[in-house]
Amino acid sequence: MSPLPVCRPRRERRRPTGAAALVVLIVTVMAVFLGLNGTASAVTSKPGTTKPAATASPKAKPRVSAAVEPGTDCAAARDEDYASGPATGTFAAAGDVVCLTLPTATGNGLYLVNEPPSGGVTPELTVFDSQGAQQCDTTYAFSVCKLTGTAPFQVMLTAPDAGAYRVTIQRTGDTSGCTAWPQSAFGGSWGVQVPLTADQQTACLAIGADQHSAAELFDFTNTTHQLNASVQLYDSAGDKVCATLGSSTTTCTFTPGTAYAALLVGTGTADTYKLVRRDVSATASCPAPASLTVGGPSIPYTFTSALDSRCLRVTAATTDKLWFTVRTPAAADGAGVALGVVDASGKVVCRQQGVLPCRATGSTSYVVYVIASGYAGTPITAPVDTWRIGTASGWAPQCTAHTVSPDGFSLRSGTLTESTTAYCAVIQMQPSQRFEVYGTDSSTTTHTPWVSLLSSASSSGSGIDNNYQCFEDNVGAFNFSCLTSASATAGQYALVVTPAQADTPVEYSMQGVCQQGCSTPSMQAALTSVSPASGPTGTENQVVLHGANLTLGTQVELASDYTTASAYPSEPVSVSPDGTSLTVRISTYDVAPGTYDVVVPGTGYAPGTYLTGAYTVTAAPAATPDRLVPVTPTRFLDTRNGTGAPKQRVGAGGVVKLKVTGMHGVPTSGVTAVVMNVTVVAPTTSGYVTVYPDGQTPPSVSNINFAAKQTIPNLVTVPVVNGTVDLRNAHGTVDLVADVSGYYAAGSTGSALTPLTPTRFLDTRNGTGAPKQRVGAGGVVKLKVAGVHGVPTSGVTAVVMNVTAVKPSTSGYVTVYPDGKPVPAVSNLNFTTGETIPNLVIVPVIDGTVDLRNASGTVDLVADVTGWFSSTGSTFTSSGPVRLLDTRSGLGARIGTVGPGGIVSLQVGGVDGVPSSGVTAVVLNVTVTGPTAGSYLTVYPHGRPLPAVSNLNFTTGETISNLVVVPVVDGRVTLANHAGDVHVVADLNGYFSS
Repeated sequence: MSPLPVCRPRRERRRPTGAAALVVLIVTVMAVFLGLNGTASAVTSKPGTTKPAATASPKAKPRVSAAVEPGTDCAAARDEDYASGPATGTFAAAGDVVCLTLPTATGNGLYLVNEPPSGGVTPELTVFDSQGAQQCDTTYAFSVCKLTGTAPFQVMLTAPDAGAYRVTIQRTGDTSGCTAWPQSAFGGSWGVQVPLTADQQTACLAIGADQHSAAELFDFTNTTHQLNASVQLYDSAGDKVCATLGSSTTTCTFTPGTAYAALLVGTGTADTYKLVRRDVSATASCPAPASLTVGGPSIPYTFTSALDSRCLRVTAATTDKLWFTVRTPAAADGAGVALGVVDASGKVVCRQQGVLPCRATGSTSYVVYVIASGYAGTPITAPVDTWRIGTASGWAPQCTAHTVSPDGFSLRSGTLTESTTAYCAVIQMQPSQRFEVYGTDSSTTTHTPWVSLLSSASSSGSGIDNNYQCFEDNVGAFNFSCLTSASATAGQYALVVTPAQADTPVEYSMQGVCQQGCSTPSMQAALTSVSPASGPTGTENQVVLHGANLTLGTQVELASDYTTASAYPSEPVSVSPDGTSLTVRISTYDVAPGTYDVVVPGTGYAPGTYLTGAYTVTAAPAATPDRLVPVTPTRFLDTRNGTGAPKQRVGAGGVVKLKVTGMHGVPTSGVTAVVMNVTVVAPTTSGYVTVYPDGQTPPSVSNINFAAKQTIPNLVTVPVVNGTVDLRNAHGTVDLVADVSGYYAAGSTGSALTPLTPTRFLDTRNGTGAPKQRVGAGGVVKLKVAGVHGVPTSGVTAVVMNVTAVKPSTSGYVTVYPDGKPVPAVSNLNFTTGETIPNLVIVPVIDGTVDLRNASGTVDLVADVTGWFSSTGSTFTSSGPVRLLDTRSGLGARIGTVGPGGIVSLQVGGVDGVPSSGVTAVVLNVTVTGPTAGSYLTVYPHGRPLPAVSNLNFTTGETISNLVVVPVVDGRVTLANHAGDVHVVADLNGYFSS
C-alpha cells in the first residue's frame, strides 16, 4: 500500500465543559477501567515505540468523528495488507489525521496492526461505520476490531507526534498473504518457521478449511527460549478461538470445513519462532499404552528438543476412573514436561505438571499428550504412568488387595521402580477423620514419594478437593497428613503412593498413625533405653530406641538442663512391628562433646518421655589421609604351624594377637591399618571371626562367617593399634591363617584410590579378559588391568578386584599376585568341589598385569574391578568396625528380607563419623544370612544402573561374608539381591575421601 496524504482537521474537536465535562470524565474513566474502549489504562506508549500485543478490542460507545466528517477527506484503502503491504506515511505534527476508506463488508472484522518503523510513531486507530458510529479505538500493536455497524467503514489514524507510521489492516476471514501452516505428527518436528523483527511484530498464518482436525494442540519455541510472543487463532468473524497467552501451548477445538487464521504476535523482541500444531481429536494417530494396570510399568520417553512430544490413545468405559502422570525427576532446573488429557469431544479434561495426578472419567476415548517444557539442550527423561484406578464396580484389584485404616496401620515397605510404580490400598473413611503417614525413603534429593487420597465421588481434573486430601507436612520428608472434611462423603477411598519427582528406584517404609476421629486414641511414646549410648560429634549417629508405642513419627532430641542441644531433628530409619524399638539417626553436627538427656520433644519431660544422661557425645574422630603401600602377599599368621602365633587351634572366645608392624617389610611405626586375607581352616562348628584393633573391646561385628568343616577366606582392612591386630573366634575351634597384601600409612610415599563402578574384567566362561577355557591345575591367567575399562595405562600400583571361583572340579585355592613375580606361598580364594565363591583382592600391579593361579583341579575364574591405586586419588581413613546395616532388626534400613530382584540402600555419608561430603568410596564387610535360594548380591553406587557383576555368591541357607570397596556418589550405596529372599548385614571398616 502506497503512502497516504495527511488530512488536516477542518474544525477543532469540541471539548465539553462544566458538568458535561465531569460526566464525560466519569464515563471515560469507567470505560478505560472496564476496557470498553479497547485500550489498557495500565499500558502507555511513547512516540516511536511498539506497545505490547493485545487481545481483540471490544466496541466502544458509538460517537461521531468531529475531526473528519464520515465519508469525506478519506483515501481508498485495502483490507488485505498481509498480501498488498501495510499503509505507510509520515505525520508532520501531533494531531494530524489520516482517513482510510475500506472495502470491508458488513459483518466482518479487522486485524489492526500498529508497527511503526524505527524511530516512528504509533497512531491511534479509530474505526467508524457509514453512520459515523465508532466501532473500536486502539493504540495497541495488535488488536481485532469486530464490525457491528454498516459498511463502508473508515479508519482514522491520529498522530501522537510527528513521525513515520506503518499500519497493517487485514479483513478477518481473509488469509491472503498469510503463510500456510501445515499440521505435524507427534514427535520433534514443527510445521512452520516464522521470524519477527524489531519493526515487524506480527505474522499471519493460514489454516485451511480442510487442513485441520476437530481438536488440535498448538505449541511454539524460539531461539531465545523466552515467552515473548503469543499465538492467537481467529475464525472468519474475528472471534478468538484460542490463544497461547501466558504459555507457549494451547488446545483448540475447530468446526469442520471452516478456515482459520493464526496470528503470531510478539512483544517487541526480534526472534525466530518454530510453530507446530498436532491432532488431539478422535482421529489422532496415537499408540495405546501397553498397560492400564495400577502400579504397572511406566512408559519411558526422552525428549530431545523444545517441541518434542508424544501421545497415547486410551480407550475406556465412561465409568472408568483413569490416572495419568508424567514424572521428570532428573530434569535440569527449569526444564520438564507437561501432560494433558483430551476427551472424545476434544475438550481438555485436565493438565498435569507437578506431583498431583491428572484424573479423567466420563469418556470412552482419551488422547494423552506429553510435551517438553523449558527444554535447554539437555535431554529430558520423562516416564508416564497410565492407570485404570477404578471401574463401575469399585477400585482396581491392585488397590483392593491392600487394606489400611485411618485408625492407624502397621509398617508398609517397598521399592518403587519403573516396573512397579505405585502402592495402592483402600481405606474406609468417615467425615472429619485425619491420620498421619510417617515414612522413610531412600531419595537423596528434596523429592520424596507422594501420597494421594482419592474418592470415587470425584474423579476428574488435577486440582485438590478440600473435602479429602493428603498434603506434605515438611518438604524433603516423607511425611503426609491425610484427612476428610466434615462435608466429605463416607465411603471407601484409595490411598496411593507414587514416586512423584523422586528418583527411581526409591525405597520407602510408611506407617499410619491416627490423629482425629480415631476409634482408639493414639498412645504417647515411652522410652526405656538407647543403644549404643555414645557417638561422635559432627555427624549423624545411628541409635536404637527401646520402649513402647514407638512409631516412625516418634522423634527424639538431645537436651541438657531442659534445653535442646541440636537444631536438627532425629530422622527415623525403621520401627519394629510391635513398636518397642525404633532406629533413628541423631544429629550431633552442632552438639559439643558431653552427656545429654534423650527426650521426646514437646512433652515437657513427662514421665516415660525422657532418659536422663542416656547419651554421650564424644570428640569427632580425625580424618587420617592415609595411603596404601601394597606388598607382595605374605603369610603373617598360620596357627597350624606356629607362624605369627602359637601352634594351636583357637577355641571359642579365643583371641589371637597378631603383630603386623616390623614384620615382613611392614614398618615399625606409622602404620594405621593393614590389609590382609584371613582364612578360617577346618572349624568344628558354625561361627564367625571378628578382626579388630588390639586392646579394644570386641565390636559387635563379624568379618568371616563359616560353617562346620568349611575352609573360607575373607579380606580384612583393620586399624592397627600398638602395631597389633586381634582376631577373635566366636564358636568352636578353628585354625586361622592371615596373608598381608598391604598397609596404610600417612605420608606421600603410598598410593591413593580411584574408585570405579564395579566392572567385569575377567570371565573365563565367555572369554572376557582371557581365553574362553577353564583354568587347570597350576594354570595361570595373566589379566591385563591397566589401560582397560578406564584404568590408566601407566602409574597403576595396585587394583581392587572381586575374584570368584566358579564350579571347581575339586577343592583347592587361587593365588593372585603381581605379574612376573614368583608365586607367593599364600592363598586368596579357597573353595570346595562345585562351589561358587568370591573374595576381594587388593593386589600390586607390575607392567599393568596381575596373575591368577589355580592350585588344583579345573575352575572358571571371574574378576570384577572396583578401583585402582596410583599416586593420585582418594586417601583412606579407617573407621569402626561398626555395624551400619542389618535388615533383621531394621538397622540402617527397613526391616525385612531383600526379595528376588529387590534392593536395599544404605546411607553411609554423614553417618557414624563418616563425613557428609567428599567421600568417594567406603569399605564394607557385607554378610548375607538365611537365603531361601542360591543367588548373588551386587553392591554398587546408589543412583547408578545395576552393573553386571557380583560381590557375594551364596547357596540356600548359607551365611557368608565378603569385603566390598564400593564407590559413593550421593552418600548412599545400594545392595541388590537376584533370587530368593535374604537378610543383609554390612559393617563399616573405613572410607576413602578426596
